[in-house]
Amino acid sequence: MHLDEEKVLDALCLEKDVDGFHPVNMGNLAINGREPLFTPCTPMGCIELLIRSGVDIMGKKARHHATVTVIHPFTENPEQITSKADIIVSAAGVPNLVRGNWIKPGATVIDVGTTPVEDSGCDDGYRLVGDVCHEEAIKVASAITPVPGGVGPMTVAMLLCNTLVSAKRILNFN
Repeated sequence: MHLDEEKVLDALCLEKDVDGFHPVNMGNLAINGREPLFTPCTPMGCIELLIRSGVDIMGKKARHHATVTVIHPFTENPEQITSKADIIVSAAGVPNLVRGNWIKPGATVIDVGTTPVEDSGCDDGYRLVGDVCHEEAIKVASAITPVPGGVGPMTVAMLLCNTLVSAKRILNFN
């Protein structure tokens, strides 16, 4: 069964879109000076992880006064770009894309990627792998999130925060 993503998103009630995927939320997020009704949970969780870990975002290579550079699997020489980054947030969905030698010593790495790879040694026959080669990155980075168990729990926490905000709005509870 295939769902039409556009129809599903259009059917969402903006005030109840605690995931922050409604087109109006996404549009407001992209426009400087506007705030979405709800911020998408995974990016909000990444920012919260950085803040709670004491990582200074301001002035880094967006929001929170950071400079953001986007790299995708087809970017030429991505290691030259990432090797200058103080903070790397990877969400490409490509296992072990980001190698240890791509990472600036002392950088903070948030690995959002979760790709199942076959592993006969696991009960389910697979394990989840992130975008970052953890074994290499941990030797270079000052901090790195694990996969699984890194960003996911914070995403769930942010979903609960957005749900609470939504309930307060609906009930006119300040």
